[in-house]
Amino acid sequence: MVLQSAPAIPPTASYTVEEAPDLGVDERSLRDRGVLVPSRGIRTPVHSRETLLQRARPYTVLHPTTALSHLSAAMVHRIPLPSWAEDATLIDLSRAAPPDPSANDRLGQPRRAQVRGHRLRLKDDEVALLDGTRVTTPSRTWLDLCSIKRLSMDDVITAGEYLVSEHERAYYPRTAVVPLAGLRSFVESRHRVVGLGRARIALELLAVGVDSPQESHLRQMLERAGLPKFTPNCPVTDPWGATIWVDLGNPKFRVCLEYEGEHHLTGPQRASDDVRDRRTRSAGWLQVKITKEDMARGEAFVVAKVVAALRAHGYRG
Repeated sequence: MVLQSAPAIPPTASYTVEEAPDLGVDERSLRDRGVLVPSRGIRTPVHSRETLLQRARPYTVLHPTTALSHLSAAMVHRIPLPSWAEDATLIDLSRAAPPDPSANDRLGQPRRAQVRGHRLRLKDDEVALLDGTRVTTPSRTWLDLCSIKRLSMDDVITAGEYLVSEHERAYYPRTAVVPLAGLRSFVESRHRVVGLGRARIALELLAVGVDSPQESHLRQMLERAGLPKFTPNCPVTDPWGATIWVDLGNPKFRVCLEYEGEHHLTGPQRASDDVRDRRTRSAGWLQVKITKEDMARGEAFVVAKVVAALRAHGYRG
């Protein structure tokens, strides 16, 4: 297990009944109207202001093999999820099964109010201690996401591309949470884990360098359509020898795509984008801007928009 020193428990965060004396909370106060009982053995100040990690901590303290996992762990690690999955009202908790399947272990998956319980075989290197809370590591969390049927392959790939994204783009270089080689090595080392087959397929479809979930979904649309490959964070050299970085680019046909999120509508960002656009055109590249509204109109609309640009630069597919 990856260890980290446990912090002091904030006065507005949940705690276990066993921890109460150390916090200066007496037995009478545990029954006070200003204290909530979200689950047996746990107390929460009525005016609690706590993160998901702080809220989950007492649950992982009550049993030494319990860890935050699946969708909840993904939210803690900031792994992008579809909107329906970002529900902090429920906590995903996994209890580690014994390494030996024949062992007599009567403890099943966690069963508590507001908890989605799971039973996993977790190795020591698959759990980290974050602010006193046991949480599955990013690699293990991604593998567990692959086991959730409601998550599409697009969702799984988008989550994976967030973890492996790295580049040296000017102004904001990015370091991978888990390098692609490391994620591949982790998956290859696992056996008899639910979601493993899907993870192996998704690994072959990951691209390194994608900067946002929207760019990931856009890239996957183009891949499915069989269009020429677009490289994330593609460098373009302008006529003065300087490098411009575009969201997705195809050097062969000199076509690049920019996903225009809401922050591109601000004054300073718009001015910066205008300079980038002029330099891109000066380099002989044709630029296609994709917006949230374009994505909402569907995959066929977006693909047709990109195909038109590719054909204007010689594509005959």
